[in-house]
Amino acid sequence: MKRETMQRVATPTAILVAVAEPLATACADALAGKGLKVLRAGHVAAASERIPVTMPQLVVIPSTMHRDDRETLADRAIAVGAELLELAPDAGGESLAALLKDAANMALIRSLRRG
Repeated sequence: MKRETMQRVATPTAILVAVAEPLATACADALAGKGLKVLRAGHVAAASERIPVTMPQLVVIPSTMHRDDRETLADRAIAVGAELLELAPDAGGESLAALLKDAANMALIRSLRRG
């Protein structure tokens, strides 16, 4: 019996790395509402392992993240063609909603280019 190779389908995905509550829930809800699969990683090491496997189009981190950790995640994001989005811990309101909407739209476009 011949088996055909399954083609990988690019799923529009975002990963939140070390984003604290309630901002994490706000981001996850907004991004999922725009059609993205949302993953969460509690720390940089976990995200560093997941990013090359899941190939997200968007990586969201807190702006307060240590510089070395930010650089590590920026390298991973560049490697998979993802946008790195830094959010202030107190981000919210309409400006956050608009920012996430734009980031989600770009993530959807990136996933279509990969697919």
